[in-house]
Amino acid sequence: MTWITHTPAQDAEGELKKAYERIYTLYPAEYRDEVPAVTKPDGSADSVVSSHSLLPEVMEHIFSAYGRLLDDRLPLSRRQHEMIATLVSSLNRCFY
Repeated sequence: MTWITHTPAQDAEGELKKAYERIYTLYPAEYRDEVPAVTKPDGSADSVVSSHSLLPEVMEHIFSAYGRLLDDRLPLSRRQHEMIATLVSSLNRCFY
């Protein structure tokens, strides 16, 4: 996915690991698992979150905000979140 150095959540240590944990606790359960479309044969997956792992403090702010936007108490459904993400990705010509 990315050509820059990055650390996936499963390989993170110290403050980076804590940042991943704080981010992912904000996500609804159905968002925590990788989808088959991005899962590689070895079980790993490309991660938009891990592409920000060089700057954990920035990564945490960005993806914590995203996690809060997915809150179940807000009026949008997962289907609506996915439609918005698909449109934005399409407009940006991004796989994700």
